[in-house]
Amino acid sequence: MTGTREAPGPRGHWFWGSLRERRSESLPFLLRMHREYGDVAQWRMGPVNRVLSLVNPEHVKHVLVEHVGRYTKGVGAQRLSAMLGNGLLTSEGDFWKRQRRLAQPAFHLERLVPLVRVMEEEGRYMLERWRTRPDPSAPLDLAQEMARTTLSIASRALFSTQVMDEADRVLPALTVAQQEVNGRVLSLLPLPLGLPTPGNRAFVRARQTLDAVVFDIIARRRSGETRGQDLLAMLMEARDADTGEGMTDGQLRDELMTLFIAGYETTANALAWTWSLLSEHPEVEEQARAEVAQVLGERVPTAEDVPRLRYLSQVLEESMRLHPPAWVMVRQALEEDALDGFRIPASPRLIVAISPWVIHRQPSLWPEPERFNPERFSPERSAGRPRLAYLPFGAGQRHCIGQRFAMMEMVLLLAQVLRRYRLRRVPGWRAEQEPLVALRPKGGVPMHLEPLTSP
Repeated sequence: MTGTREAPGPRGHWFWGSLRERRSESLPFLLRMHREYGDVAQWRMGPVNRVLSLVNPEHVKHVLVEHVGRYTKGVGAQRLSAMLGNGLLTSEGDFWKRQRRLAQPAFHLERLVPLVRVMEEEGRYMLERWRTRPDPSAPLDLAQEMARTTLSIASRALFSTQVMDEADRVLPALTVAQQEVNGRVLSLLPLPLGLPTPGNRAFVRARQTLDAVVFDIIARRRSGETRGQDLLAMLMEARDADTGEGMTDGQLRDELMTLFIAGYETTANALAWTWSLLSEHPEVEEQARAEVAQVLGERVPTAEDVPRLRYLSQVLEESMRLHPPAWVMVRQALEEDALDGFRIPASPRLIVAISPWVIHRQPSLWPEPERFNPERFSPERSAGRPRLAYLPFGAGQRHCIGQRFAMMEMVLLLAQVLRRYRLRRVPGWRAEQEPLVALRPKGGVPMHLEPLTSP
């Protein structure tokens, strides 16, 4: 397949191209570019690198589903691997297929159901922490609270271990590591980790701290000192169907680090954005609360309740449409390709970018795209929509392996909070998007909590 035309796009600065606009107003820039130049648009990132951006669901299907063998994750995955190693998010080719095949059974529904107890318990601990805080009238940062709770759930689900017990070591290391990974992914030319810069030294120390925690957990499980029906046990039990081999300690480390870091942060961000939106739309919050009361009453939620909380799921789906945690996916062509006659060269200097954030705002796919309306995801409204118009968990063979786990976790946590509190944003605060590796609410989500029941 060949193309003869170069995709249109802004000329930009003679040297920087559009890099400055991308850094200063990343999301509006991408949205504006497609409204001016169409479904296939191109911009320069510095003097020689280019980005080809796609927003048409058919083009997304071409790259992520139909011709996945023509593309690699490329430089973005290479930079993430500094922290995550060669795990599911960053590995490629036959090795990735083997690892995915080994890990997949751990995410089957029957293996996830027992983890609902962990999610419910951590939700209760969070609510008790809120109830007993010294100053109930003080605002609470819901972004920080969601991160703390999803981190606890991730550690217990993965390791049957509460890494929050080592919070003084783990949390600062996670913060440093994530900041460095964000910087490396978004940098035009990141410095080699071997250079002893202050940032590199801090990152290496943080990675060593996290590695020590994870390898110690693996060693104690291998020796029989600890046991657990968790994802670590499932991954250790997994065997390749062709060779009978399991995962080495290094492979387990990479997969666990990927699931731990990527899983808790994206889930926390999605929940934080959802609380922000609910605070702006009290009528939606009340409808969701009424559904929770009808389905659960005062009893403990179970896995069977998740599909029954349909409107609450729609609230989450609409929140992730407006604020997809994974707001951009990048690929590089391994061979010459084309879309609608536009040339896609096999070059390390060309990145193919697919932004769910921009796709989720295309008026042809989503009428009144900036409006928060969970009814978009009712069965009737969803029926005629192109499948790849909605990409919060990716698409194709590399879609997020933890999608079912994340949705179950988020629905259950939302339900527990909704029946105990009404959340109201701090007056004067406005949500601001921070598009790092994940789409974060900049500066947190400060909320006032109004108890619905007496303590």
